[in-house]
Amino acid sequence: MNSTQEIAKELRELVSQSVKLLGSAAKEIFGDNLYQAIESLRLDMKKVRGADSLTVHKALEDVYRQLKKEKTDDLHKIAKTFALMLELINNCEAAYRSFRLKDFKLEAVTAAPHSLVYVFTSHPTEARSREFLQITDQLESLLIKALNDGFAAIKEQLYYLLSISLRVALANNDRPQVKDEAEQIFHIVMDKKILCEQVALRRQGIRVYFRTWVGGDKDGHPKVGPSTMLQSFNLSRKKLLEYISVTLIQFEKDLELIKKSEKLSFQLSEVKALMKELQKVSDGDGKKVKVFKTKVKRLLDLADKNHLSSPQLKDLDYLFDIYPALVLPLEIREDQELIHQALKDRSMTIAMMLDLLKRISLGLDGKWYVRGFIISMCQSAEDLLAAAKLTKKICGSLLIPVVPLFENEKGLRNSREILSQAFSKFPIKKEHHEKWNSRFEVMLGYSDSSKENGVLPGRLLVQRSLLNLEEFLIGEELTPVFFHGSGGSVSRGGGPIKEQIAWLPQSALNIYKVTIQGETVQRNFSQPLIMRSQVSKIVEEFSKHKMSKRQESQFLDSFSADIQLAYRELVQDESFQELVTEATPYDFLSLLKIGSRPTKRGGDGKFTLRAIPWILCWTQTRLLLPIWWGVGSSWKKRSELEKNEIKKFSLQEPILQTYLKNLGFTLAKIELGVWKFQLEHSHLSEDEKLAWFKRMEEEIELTKNFLSEVTEEENLTWFNPRLGQSIYFRSSMIHPLNVIQKISLERQEDGLLRETVTGIACGMLTTG
Repeated sequence: MNSTQEIAKELRELVSQSVKLLGSAAKEIFGDNLYQAIESLRLDMKKVRGADSLTVHKALEDVYRQLKKEKTDDLHKIAKTFALMLELINNCEAAYRSFRLKDFKLEAVTAAPHSLVYVFTSHPTEARSREFLQITDQLESLLIKALNDGFAAIKEQLYYLLSISLRVALANNDRPQVKDEAEQIFHIVMDKKILCEQVALRRQGIRVYFRTWVGGDKDGHPKVGPSTMLQSFNLSRKKLLEYISVTLIQFEKDLELIKKSEKLSFQLSEVKALMKELQKVSDGDGKKVKVFKTKVKRLLDLADKNHLSSPQLKDLDYLFDIYPALVLPLEIREDQELIHQALKDRSMTIAMMLDLLKRISLGLDGKWYVRGFIISMCQSAEDLLAAAKLTKKICGSLLIPVVPLFENEKGLRNSREILSQAFSKFPIKKEHHEKWNSRFEVMLGYSDSSKENGVLPGRLLVQRSLLNLEEFLIGEELTPVFFHGSGGSVSRGGGPIKEQIAWLPQSALNIYKVTIQGETVQRNFSQPLIMRSQVSKIVEEFSKHKMSKRQESQFLDSFSADIQLAYRELVQDESFQELVTEATPYDFLSLLKIGSRPTKRGGDGKFTLRAIPWILCWTQTRLLLPIWWGVGSSWKKRSELEKNEIKKFSLQEPILQTYLKNLGFTLAKIELGVWKFQLEHSHLSEDEKLAWFKRMEEEIELTKNFLSEVTEEENLTWFNPRLGQSIYFRSSMIHPLNVIQKISLERQEDGLLRETVTGIACGMLTTG
């Protein structure tokens, strides 16, 4: 791949000039000798772009011999430079997206979903330090300016920021606390410009709501409890009061200009006085918020009577619609086993969290503070009933909806029966009819279903469960609301919006609710225009969405079952477990301190990692195994009749079309030369190394054959050539980080390991 014609000229030039400037900064700060070593390494890696695995492996061994001689401090500097280069490329791409959208306007809406709900969470691979994140904000703004005004306009300031970036830690060196992660997310999604965009969309009749997991997601998290709930509420309250304060201060200045309307001035002073009482969320907060909003409404009515109601003042009405409790609402979650225990023990953390919710929400609907009580690993009607009974026991009523999360095979396959049994034993339907407009919410887990079964079988399980639940809930005269646990990497159910929603039924788009993970938060919600573009895509798809009833295919089912069997056999194979220990950073994830959440779930057995670190493990090795393992060999077993039927089916089944594109994207990112390097530096025997490399290589080739036969395309990213080129140009620049990561493990240098993990995540486009 030598052409760059698919990548815009403006973006190519911006990347080239920015990276060159980074090199100049590195030369000045690190000295000429180290700069020459870095530049020589960059040029050597440029030569192996798109090369075969043996060529890449040989190049990495040369790099290893060279870098192994370097001091750890110099390796930090080399790793930081390459990681910063990759992050700078990301910043350039984000800036270009905003630049390209500068004239984008949302067309008048004739049909739109009732609401779009984004539930934000932090992400372990988003391990950037707070200092570096502050610099990133400035970098992106500068790069947008460069695209508008020319690179010369920002060159001096960009050089200055890059010089600082090379001096600060890219990765976190201390495990972040829940508060740190909340601040990181709120810094992005509750920025004034994003709140203004939410309000502007609401003015156009498009309801975009934000929620967060951070502070309420207790599931397996020892540091989440009532105190983190309050932290999260107080952080978002501060952001919203700042937004309101700016509006009121401007209105006060306007009143001073005309020097009249004492009644308005008095009403305004009352509102400002009440704001002081809202600074901290505490018991009875709902009553205080209710009084405050009543006072603001009086101010708005009085301003209107005096013909002084500014658009900004009117926007407060929309803000109250979006944030009725003046906080970013939480989703709380707990494992089903602990919910059962809490019924007998009110000192359990989840019980105390519900008690706090009851106390602070007094005076308002509790749902404005916490949108739902998610039951993790819900596998029986008793699990759903336990959550309902606990909520009623602690709160005196079903204060908030209880939401089953179906995420493993057992839960997904039995989801319809679980609801049916629960409805027959508890007045859940009655509660939802009376309190929540007959809406009933179900969460579907993508990452755990993929981790357990492989991506395609997991996705098909989710789809079948979704369609069965839709039919059942409509039959029960309930409006289904599906909460999709996706929105990050492909392995976790993410990817381009159109690909995510193409296979959903209309009911799943009427209220579109989805989790958005770390790097996707930054990518899609840091700039108003990009956020607007994301929203518009969903609105556009909603208005034209037509999903025919899913056609059953015994051939696809058989194919999927074979993939699932192959994947499970691999993961449960003791020799494979030894391979993972030896040739990946799997066993070192607990050292990384890359998130506040523990890396492992409770329970026995070696492979008890959460889905996010599991995917991270394969992202770091550049093998991305869960997405493709078993696909090629299972395809090879199919008869010509079966293959032809699956090909035909793929033309009419959106979920299969989506998977094929995601598979192509994944295969384009795999670097077998890096995997061979990992193997060669493991403690496995020579025979084992050879056997595992050949086994992986053969399965990948078979999977590529499957993809080309079904799609009749040779280019892995035929659906988006620019994406393929972006992977091509950056892929070899990640290689030095893989080598340094291996050296960091050998030297047991945890700080250097974290730096490489973050750098590789920067380069892989979609992380963990």
